[in-house]
Amino acid sequence: MLQYLINITDNTFVPAIMIALVCALIYKFNTLHIKTFIVIGSISGFIAALSYAILKRNTGFAVREYYDLGIIIFWLVITLPLLIIILIRMRSSRPIYQHLLIGLSVFAIGLITAQCLPNLILFPFEFDVGMESIFNNDYLFKWIGYGFALLLVFFIGRFTYRICGRLPTKFVIVIAYLSIVIYTIANSINLLQILIVRRLISTQKWMMDLVIFILAHVNLFTFIFMAIVLLITIVLYIKSKTTSLVGSNPAQIRKIKAQLRTDRRTSLLLMAGIAMTAYTVTRARYIFEKGVELTPAEPVSANKEGLIVIPLTQVNDGNLHRYGFQASDGTLIRFIVIKKSENAYGVGFDACDICGASGYYQRGNQVVCILCDVVMNIATIGFSGGCNPVPLKYEIIDGNMVIRTAHLEAEKTRFK
Repeated sequence: MLQYLINITDNTFVPAIMIALVCALIYKFNTLHIKTFIVIGSISGFIAALSYAILKRNTGFAVREYYDLGIIIFWLVITLPLLIIILIRMRSSRPIYQHLLIGLSVFAIGLITAQCLPNLILFPFEFDVGMESIFNNDYLFKWIGYGFALLLVFFIGRFTYRICGRLPTKFVIVIAYLSIVIYTIANSINLLQILIVRRLISTQKWMMDLVIFILAHVNLFTFIFMAIVLLITIVLYIKSKTTSLVGSNPAQIRKIKAQLRTDRRTSLLLMAGIAMTAYTVTRARYIFEKGVELTPAEPVSANKEGLIVIPLTQVNDGNLHRYGFQASDGTLIRFIVIKKSENAYGVGFDACDICGASGYYQRGNQVVCILCDVVMNIATIGFSGGCNPVPLKYEIIDGNMVIRTAHLEAEKTRFK
């Protein structure tokens, strides 16, 4: 339950706030048919996400990094024009700027939707992994965590949009403008991470330091957007407390009082939603992940030919096995082995290009990165890419797995 409560919150909180703020931006510029534009953008994003999810589920063709790469590039392309048009639209009401603002905003909503939805579509297919039957409490609790997180994020986005409708136009535009800039920074870092993982660029030290910092502070942008939502919530609450009750007749004054009460309730509900989100990504995450430690690496040594020989009978149980080899300079080099199918094994260093030598652990039938909590596709262990373990070459000879120490020595700097 906690796993999917956390995963859904991680995947949807920031996108939900962004969609709410972009919609509020359109509304504040007095655009007609706002619901139509929101639906067009959302449906476009849903179609893209569904297409990817179908390909990912049924073929080996879809690669998430390349999908995200395309989405992020499109986002970066439209961001500068969108920011410029917002500034121009604040000073001019010419129809051309109105149309450009609508088009770019709809495109932005589509891209945000397309980026966050694939995981929401694919997560339910993971619920029954390792289960003999779906008729058990674990399966039910996973759906409860999934559904509760979706409802929570939906209402947070809905209340954010509603509150923006009650605040001054310039204030909302500034908040939306700032949020677009921050979201663009987050996407730029994601782009950098993808380019590094896929080795599409030459890696610089500052790039790796930046990516590792973000991975080590996984909630950074979530907390930034929480602060933004809390800011607009507090502003509305103060406004509802300080607004003068001025009306031409008693009925109008009663109407104002009712609206102010609604504003306060909405503010308090949104504060509660933010508090629950903060609990989910901090305390709930800690409870879910606490006690996860790497099992000690089983020491191995080389024979006279410089070969490490591991009997296959030791690794044929389908579990993750961790081994440690002491390099010539004393560095302990860890590597992992897991049986993937009848005749295939996943063999790699206990490290990846993104998270370094953090290591992997087994959670049920899943292999998980201990630093970023990414679940590995066991079938892809032994192949480079994403957060997969760095591949390690091996041979199968006479019922033994044979690994050359030269291949281990070549990667020892990862473990220093």
